[in-house]
Amino acid sequence: MASNTNSSATCGICSELYQDPRMLNCLHSFCKKCLKKRLDKGPSKSSLACPTCNESSSLSSRGIESLSKDHRKTYEAEVAEFEGLIKGEKSVSCDHCVKRQAAFFCCSCCEFLCEKCADHHRSWRKTQNHELVSTKEGGKENIFKSVAHKPLTCSVHSKESLDYYCNTCNDLLCIRCVVGKHKEHAYEEMDSVREKEKSELISYLGKTEAAKDKLKNSISRVEKVMQGVQANHKEVDQKINDIFNHLQRKLKARKDALLAKSADVALGKETALTLQSEELKKMEDSFSEICSKLESVTQEYTAVEMLSAKQPITIRAQQLLGKFDKICSLDPCKLDIMPVSLLSTQLENEIDTFGAVCGGCIPGQSTIDLVKPTAVVGKERKLLLTARDDNGKPYTRGREPVKVSLALMGSNEAGISGVVVDKKDGTYGISFTPNAAGEHKLSITISNEQIEESPFALYVRQPRNYTSLYACSRTFSVSHYPGGVAVDDDNNVYIAVNGHHCISVFDQNGSNIRTIGRFGSADGQFSGPFGIALKGDIIYVADTSNDRIQKLTLDGKFISKFGSSGSGNGQLSTPRGITIDKNGRVFVSEFSNRRVSVFQSDGEFSHHIQGNYAADDSAFCNPWGLAFDDDGNLHVVNYGSNLIKMFTPEGNFVSQYSGVIQHPSAIAIDDEGFTFIGQYYNRNTKYNHSQLIILNAQHQQVHIIQKFKYVPGLCIDKDGNVFVCDYNNRRVMKY
Repeated sequence: MASNTNSSATCGICSELYQDPRMLNCLHSFCKKCLKKRLDKGPSKSSLACPTCNESSSLSSRGIESLSKDHRKTYEAEVAEFEGLIKGEKSVSCDHCVKRQAAFFCCSCCEFLCEKCADHHRSWRKTQNHELVSTKEGGKENIFKSVAHKPLTCSVHSKESLDYYCNTCNDLLCIRCVVGKHKEHAYEEMDSVREKEKSELISYLGKTEAAKDKLKNSISRVEKVMQGVQANHKEVDQKINDIFNHLQRKLKARKDALLAKSADVALGKETALTLQSEELKKMEDSFSEICSKLESVTQEYTAVEMLSAKQPITIRAQQLLGKFDKICSLDPCKLDIMPVSLLSTQLENEIDTFGAVCGGCIPGQSTIDLVKPTAVVGKERKLLLTARDDNGKPYTRGREPVKVSLALMGSNEAGISGVVVDKKDGTYGISFTPNAAGEHKLSITISNEQIEESPFALYVRQPRNYTSLYACSRTFSVSHYPGGVAVDDDNNVYIAVNGHHCISVFDQNGSNIRTIGRFGSADGQFSGPFGIALKGDIIYVADTSNDRIQKLTLDGKFISKFGSSGSGNGQLSTPRGITIDKNGRVFVSEFSNRRVSVFQSDGEFSHHIQGNYAADDSAFCNPWGLAFDDDGNLHVVNYGSNLIKMFTPEGNFVSQYSGVIQHPSAIAIDDEGFTFIGQYYNRNTKYNHSQLIILNAQHQQVHIIQKFKYVPGLCIDKDGNVFVCDYNNRRVMKY
């Protein structure tokens, strides 16, 4: 085809009129041959980047053939070509005989005809009623109109027009396709499908226009804010220049004052020294005169002359010597050193830290202390939002527009708004009370922009009456002693089988669905595992006798490990309890080292929590169970001293309370503030039966469940069900 200046009819790659144009996912179209060349030269055969917008389009095994044909671009190219033909830019041959030049155009067949073929066309019964127009300029509009309604022909059966649509394949069909390959498919006539599909496209038109209007308004607001940023930038620069110009003036004034003082002091010293010098020189002259007189009298005078002059000379000498004796000092009256105090270090330090310019509060950097993504219907949930600047540091100015909303997923009802309390220091107290159970979306915004990781997924459950817990609802039996238990979001139960050195996985109905690991010290093998914790799709296992922590996928594939035997940083000795905080840090209680070791999510050692000697002389006596409360405090079961100690995640002591029972070993805390403490050993009962004690939010006992045989592990699932490891009975009981 000839090149054409009509950009809508030309390919953006070859700049020629479209030939078999294909549409990419971004809706930009190009010649099939041009796209194929780019695909052949490209790094991948399964995707193709758009030459216009660079958006990637996925391709099936059919390659370019899998892209939709752009029939509109084909029409525009044909119109552009016909326009060039009619204007005489190119000769038009007859489509039938291809020997003579065309003189007419059939608007029904969209074919060019010479005069002879046109006569045959008029005389043939099937085409005698077709409209023929001259190819002269006067027939241009009719030709273009006809091209717009030109019947499309089938790519498989070139002589047949596309009159049907296959709903099964989403493809255009001719009559031969309908009775052939697609005869078992659901198909309709094109015109009937058009109206139905048109209404759907119109609905999308409304939605996309609404979205476009919102984007336009958003762009307008963004540009307005950008203008404000530019204006504010100038104001800030002006303030910086003004204050530093002012400081420069102050420094110059101070410098001038010090220089003037230096000149005054030097002048005073010089004047005093000049006067002293003049007085001494005058006295020196007097002594020179009398010395000269005395030399003459004693050496040259006769006796008569000497005796007659002795008295006045003696008197003069005595006067001068008396005056000399009255001089305080023959040293200079002023020092040649001018003391000066120019200690600039403090001023330099002040200058180095003087002033600050930051990007203000950045919502995307701001965070909340969502330790557990769960809540309870009717119970107020409190969180703390920390606003941060562009460096991720706390932005302490406060007074930012913070909004909180909680919406039930899948519901058309409006969500609830949270309460925000500005603490004026860059932190904000957030609270809300869920009114329905189920999966929720928690949205927290600053200046209408989502904070980091917002919106959050929050599971809300109904409250439970733990004082009525007596009989278990399900029992999970294991081959040997269960040391720890955890439950995932799909209610699958993971049990660390201490005596069989593996992880047994059960579904919620109590059926064992798989076993992870076996005895050993290789990757993915265990020796006496106790603690187990889940974070997303990762299992953390306290591999107790191997003195390490192992990370695995939910299906048991080994990921990594950290820790080794010893008492140094990053080393472990008899790790038992394990829990994960909101930042993914791993907290491990070391039964033998009597401490809690904290690791980053990648296994890098962070710090130790050693206990508080001021609060308890014994510090940690064999720490075991670990759990976080909703305020982010870490509760540590102190097996040897029958106490539970509370710390910040960084290790600062908060408080302690009694577990009431002897030798507590396990702990779990629910969203209502209830604390569950498991007992490993009870020396006061005949059969050494252990207990599960339940404390309220004030750490007061509200219920006890008895007759377990050692409880080394506990957990609570998202619905508030309590899972208890009954060690010697070789089972986990669900309440």
